[in-house]
Amino acid sequence: MTAATIKKTTVNIFSKNNLHRAEWMLALVITAMAVLLHFFSWSVVGGLWRDEVVTVNIALLPSWKHFTSLVIYDSFPGVVHVVIRAWAAMGFPHNDAGLRVLGLCIGLFLLASFWAASWMMGKRPPLLLLSLAALNPVLIRYGDLMRGYGLGIALMTLTTGLMWRFIEKPGWGRGLLAGVFAVASVQALYQNAFFLLAIGLAGVVVSLRQHQYLKSLGILSIGLVAALSLVPYVQPIHDTQASWLLFKYGINFQLCVFVLSELTGNFLGVWLAVVALAAVLGIGRIFFKALPDEVDGQPDLPLFGGIATLLGVAGFGMFVKLSGLPTQVWYYVPVLCFTMVCCDGVFPRVHSSTRTGVLAIALLALIFSSPAYSALRWRQTNGDLITAQVSKAAAAGDYIVVNPWYYGVTFSHYYKGVAKWTTLPSISDYQFQRYDLIKEKLQTPHAIAPVLDRVRATLQSGHRVWIVGKISTPPSGSPMPADLPVAPNGPSGWLDAPYYAVWEKQLGWYIQNHAAKVTSYVAETNSIEVNPLENMTLTAFRGWDTNAPDAGR
Repeated sequence: MTAATIKKTTVNIFSKNNLHRAEWMLALVITAMAVLLHFFSWSVVGGLWRDEVVTVNIALLPSWKHFTSLVIYDSFPGVVHVVIRAWAAMGFPHNDAGLRVLGLCIGLFLLASFWAASWMMGKRPPLLLLSLAALNPVLIRYGDLMRGYGLGIALMTLTTGLMWRFIEKPGWGRGLLAGVFAVASVQALYQNAFFLLAIGLAGVVVSLRQHQYLKSLGILSIGLVAALSLVPYVQPIHDTQASWLLFKYGINFQLCVFVLSELTGNFLGVWLAVVALAAVLGIGRIFFKALPDEVDGQPDLPLFGGIATLLGVAGFGMFVKLSGLPTQVWYYVPVLCFTMVCCDGVFPRVHSSTRTGVLAIALLALIFSSPAYSALRWRQTNGDLITAQVSKAAAAGDYIVVNPWYYGVTFSHYYKGVAKWTTLPSISDYQFQRYDLIKEKLQTPHAIAPVLDRVRATLQSGHRVWIVGKISTPPSGSPMPADLPVAPNGPSGWLDAPYYAVWEKQLGWYIQNHAAKVTSYVAETNSIEVNPLENMTLTAFRGWDTNAPDAGR
């Protein structure tokens, strides 16, 4: 061997060692920062908001029979409810403070799942997962809530790693473990079924390429068992479709891109490029051999990751399109995490230059991670504070109207006062989001008339009417807004928003024209931003103006 060859080999080894060391150091730093962000979010997030209250109410139903029959009123299958129920059964506190500790534990478990899956898929640090997902404030905020997202993402991440272990070295033990986590993952998030299908098909392609046909049957068996575990939900989901018509506003490509940009911020282009490149480079292994400087002896892992990435994005898009539901930013966190765990299996095994690119992305994510702190200075609701105020201030004989009606779930959870209360319109159950009951109100002429009658009686008796949530007042001197035709004959068919708007304006007009005195209250949040989806106000009205126009209802 010549001196020049020896020198070149030494330089290459030194360069690879430096790259390896930099990857691990950066991954550990990002992990430490993510842990601190989880603790910070836990310290300021405050009380439970309505979606969490629904999950907790279902989880703590008095019997398993009640639980299994009513879980359909939540957006998730049963795993997160079972975890909350087990937490309470073990004697841990299941008040706000105790449940927030559970949420923190789930968030840290999610972070640990990133490392576990990456270790199972080549014993390398999960740099893409850490940089584009673990530091994302939306993931931290919603992954730590009493909802199914954190657990569902963690279980799907672990399932991906376990599936690869089975593909790499099939065995009964590995297959059973992958099957257990596959079932748990789809029982935590419905959309995980599409991701499981993606990794299952990717595994089948790898197995066929290796001419290991029995392994393909094992992979398909794992997916089949998970699919069968969802069969009990088919009929209940079908039965609730009629209620979902109220908020099926539809989805389109532009809206998806807008919400993805809200989720990924300045890294939207990076995420899209990483996903596209991983799919191309990974699937390209079908046509091209591994490059000489491939990092480890897992030549088929990039193929597995590339196919799973492509199919996972396509499957998730199909799920969103078929649901037709209003798109929120946290809905897209699962696909962000799934694609990154797959991409982490591709890039380190393609070329040293792709490893350097991933390292650069991670470094940029760390440098620009400071906005995560301010984004996590966020209360999920002020409903606990507002409800505590009105619980103390409202006297017997007062009347509380909560608007819109879905705030009633949070209000019911926290209210301890003596005054009677209702929502706009009034319904009979506030444990869950009962769209089936609201659908009946959309078909009822003058749906809020009973509420207005009670408002009038309360004001005339000298007691106060409290409005919790939203109230809007039309211009002075305008007539009372007219009722909309009953659904589905309204302006938007079965869609509910136009009815809420008219009901709110009718209540505002009635209060504005009949109440003699108004007092506004403010909930102190220590300058912490409140989730705009549940930022309630509190206003009290008193007295009856006998000179008001149309003093009767």
